[in-house]
Amino acid sequence: MNRSKLIGATALASVMAAGAAQAEMSISGYFAGTLTDNDGGGLASTFSTNSVYVSYSDSMDNGMGVGLTMSITATGIKTDVNFDTGMGTIGLGIGQDSAVDSMDSNPACFSLVNCWNVAFSGKGGGAGVYDDGDGVSGNSIAYSNSVGGVSFKVTRGMEADSVAAVAGDATTNPLTVGSAATEGYDATMSYAASTSIMGATIKAGVSQIDYAGSTADKDPNFLTVGYSIAGLNLGYAVYDSDDGSEETHMGVGTSVAGMDVGVQFADRDFTTDTDYMRVSVNKGMGAASFGVDYLETDEAGGSANDTDKWVFNYVVGF
Repeated sequence: MNRSKLIGATALASVMAAGAAQAEMSISGYFAGTLTDNDGGGLASTFSTNSVYVSYSDSMDNGMGVGLTMSITATGIKTDVNFDTGMGTIGLGIGQDSAVDSMDSNPACFSLVNCWNVAFSGKGGGAGVYDDGDGVSGNSIAYSNSVGGVSFKVTRGMEADSVAAVAGDATTNPLTVGSAATEGYDATMSYAASTSIMGATIKAGVSQIDYAGSTADKDPNFLTVGYSIAGLNLGYAVYDSDDGSEETHMGVGTSVAGMDVGVQFADRDFTTDTDYMRVSVNKGMGAASFGVDYLETDEAGGSANDTDKWVFNYVVGF
């Protein structure tokens, strides 16, 4: 080892030793998988989460807190850095969720695994699909705080330039590979807030997505209400894509014989209206949990696209 590397390594070791007494570090992992009977289409095995999480927190010399979280998934590594300023938290990093994505969970859903989409149509955008703004936010800048019993978060995504189409050309060396044009978009602003009123937890948010081309701008939004009374968990949610689709959800869940059970109803107003019903039964067994969902889909205008689906869910974490 040369002298400069030796000095650097010694300095790093000294810093780590000095901060070890107050720093905190943890590691955890999570796997969520499903076995699905697709209404006569055969059995399919999938997973929704396959992750390892490493988190570290400490204090800087000025007294501000700093936290770092790395999530290692099948698609790559995402890192979040959060600075607690004492007047709110500033978040940076490639893993920062949009403000809406961090608050739009569905209190009417009781599935062990299949609540991450929040709306039955999804949450990743597209024609008539609710969009949480996360996909077009990219490497966001976030600010979150709590004031007067209201917790809120604001995120600003990064802009993306439009890219012109490139025609293929077999006469060049090397060959020019063709590609379609890509539409850009402005910085996506996302706003979300949560509060509690008379025991009910209320959350709402909106993302402002403005495209640079011919695609219409949109402001997808959500509203959720959760309430617990006499052993019952009640949930209500509305997810509006702002381009023709709106889903309204209602659900109730409770515990019976050591198991968690819940029923969820949803109505989607779109070009073709669709009704949904999901019954969920879950059992926690320490490090592993198991659940069964029955999902019934009823599309207006006939029975050709109606489905009945059974899903077996399992989760293992540490």
